Amino acid sequence: MSKRFSHLTIIVLAFILAVGLAGGNQQPAQPPATPQPAAQQPAAAQPAASPEQDTGVVVRVSGEVITEKEVMDAINQLAGRQQLDAQQMKQKDTLLFNQALDNVIATVLLRNEARDKKLTVEPSKANEAYETIHKRFKSEDEFKKALATQGLDEAGLRKALEENMLVSMAIEAAVQNIPAATDADIRKFYDENPKFFEQPEQVHAAHILLRVPPNSTPEQKAEIQKRLEGIRADIESKKITFAEAATGNSEDKGSAQKGGDLGFFPRGRMVKPFEDAVFSSPAGTLTPVIETQFGYHLIEVIEVKPAGKMSLAEASDRIKSFLEGKSRQEVIEKHVADLRTKATVETVMTQEQWNTRHAAK
Repeated sequence: MSKRFSHLTIIVLAFILAVGLAGGNQQPAQPPATPQPAAQQPAAAQPAASPEQDTGVVVRVSGEVITEKEVMDAINQLAGRQQLDAQQMKQKDTLLFNQALDNVIATVLLRNEARDKKLTVEPSKANEAYETIHKRFKSEDEFKKALATQGLDEAGLRKALEENMLVSMAIEAAVQNIPAATDADIRKFYDENPKFFEQPEQVHAAHILLRVPPNSTPEQKAEIQKRLEGIRADIESKKITFAEAATGNSEDKGSAQKGGDLGFFPRGRMVKPFEDAVFSSPAGTLTPVIETQFGYHLIEVIEVKPAGKMSLAEASDRIKSFLEGKSRQEVIEKHVADLRTKATVETVMTQEQWNTRHAAK
């Protein structure tokens, strides 16, 4: 693959390894692992940089060069998907180096495997992928400018997308025989991991919001509150339903189109005055009109779900997805490891040398 296309391909493909090598790992209620800082190396004389290091070569995979730019692109992809605090973000270029480099190497190995197996991408599917990206831009000029920022043209994007799809095909071929999680597997996980299925008290509510413009006078605020009190009276006298009133009056446009419905939420999700009103009211009632920094609210408490444990029936689909994702992760990791043992992976820039070049300032 030419240098012109290589780093772009990594940008386009990085998400595959982020998902693929994570295996769809969506363990219920499991916080994502926090990356740990790279181990501190004892002070020592630095190896002299080779000419390849000076040109930004990090590793060669069966003779194919992986550049510093490609690894940095992969690091930035990972950083955008992980929950890093401010200090970790400052150190991301060294913190995520090993993970990013492994992802780039795996991408190359999987792409080469697809080619060795003579896998091909149907032109119609490649074109569909191209059009999906193309349609995200408001104009052809905006699209071309975005390509140019990556040093690309239309042909380059199409080639990158094709290689993206080849990697995806190699992954799917590797995992095609993974057995589905059984009912017994699901029950076992549910019984052995009760902490994942604990649920706090939750309320299902809907609201009507009337916003208060900045610098409103007390009289203007009182008028807005009075209007909402009038809407409340109309709902209570059954002149109009809450959903109809929300659709016609609420200034929270996101929920207004759903009749004001906010779905279920636990404590800590909403601002304090809103939360206090909702969690102190029984299901099937309207709260008094309350004020928050957003304006005046009238809230309908639809349902109260007490704290407890999610039932097996409620958790079953989630557990099944997690278990099958875990199996997928294990198969892909083993498959990539096998590919790596058959390839020649030559380190040109060590982690110590990378850290020296990319240490946080």
